[in-house]
Amino acid sequence: MTDTREGAPAITSLLAGVTKDDIRRDPFPHIVIRDALPAELYDALAKSMPTAEYIGERIGKPITSNERYNYMSEAVLGDDTMAQVWKDFVTRHASPAFYEEFLDLFQEDLLANLPDAEQGIGRPLRQLRVGRRNRDTFETHDILMDCTAVINSAVTGRPSSYRGPHVDKPYKLFGGLFYMRLPEDDATGGDLVLYRYRAGAHKFHTSESEYGDNRFDIDPKYVEEVTTVPYESNTLVMYPINPLALHGVSVRAVTPHQRRFVALVGDLQNPLFDLAL
Repeated sequence: MTDTREGAPAITSLLAGVTKDDIRRDPFPHIVIRDALPAELYDALAKSMPTAEYIGERIGKPITSNERYNYMSEAVLGDDTMAQVWKDFVTRHASPAFYEEFLDLFQEDLLANLPDAEQGIGRPLRQLRVGRRNRDTFETHDILMDCTAVINSAVTGRPSSYRGPHVDKPYKLFGGLFYMRLPEDDATGGDLVLYRYRAGAHKFHTSESEYGDNRFDIDPKYVEEVTTVPYESNTLVMYPINPLALHGVSVRAVTPHQRRFVALVGDLQNPLFDLAL
């Protein structure tokens, strides 16, 4: 997976050229950008993306059916065998500059749905001290960003969904998914489903994640599907996180192929909202 900086494609932001006109607001503010990266850069990343087996070995997680394997920014940057294009890419997308691009797009929508966000954080969004997850801490920074290479392993035994409808953890400011589907992947499913709440009361249930914090999932009876974003190569989905940002992954058929994407996150020290339990 090694390359050199010389001759490597220039790093372009996933949000380059994206404007507020690209924001879709049903069922919650989000963007879907196809051909998000120039072909040369995308191809360089795609051909050198680590596999579930590679990541699993390095993080000490055995391979099981349709499980998630995360290779976070600091792991990529500290791995001498990772391609330089990946190191440059994760550095760019876990940086203050990328955070500013996110705000240029979504600050108004974020504050419309979470009007007390800045009060809860303790300073204006534009003044947050931006660090990187697993390198910096909340003692010196307000938001810790990450750009994580992610694999969902092959599906064996029976079809399954990695995760049904849920809202991302309330201490995260935004979420992003950049799909890197293999050309030979002919499996059905693995698409992103966006939901809204059905009328009436609803209730989330919690489960502990592998990182020791809580995940917030909701029974499908409380939500209805609004739209599906196909799992397609070189496609970016991004959104501010709030209680309306319900989403999940559609059922994947049994397949030997791995589901590949990049996860973009910005973690805060404290939650911005409370999900009624």
